[in-house]
Amino acid sequence: MRTFDDAQGGHWQVALMEGSYGSVELIFGRIGGDQVLHRALDAEVANLGAATELITQLDDADLCAYLAEATPWK
Repeated sequence: MRTFDDAQGGHWQVALMEGSYGSVELIFGRIGGDQVLHRALDAEVANLGAATELITQLDDADLCAYLAEATPWK
């Protein structure tokens, strides 16, 4: 899990979630709010191990770019 700030000063946490058939998603939760968003990583990684490595290499700007592509969790 990582914590970062968006360009508007919002505080977020991002975690990985492994789905069926090895799919992996980023799950974003706004700290102090009720927003929960998700973004699939299937095009970038093949499994949870690769996703874990990816997320450790991302900086806040990268996380904000993924956040901008995220959609509401239903």
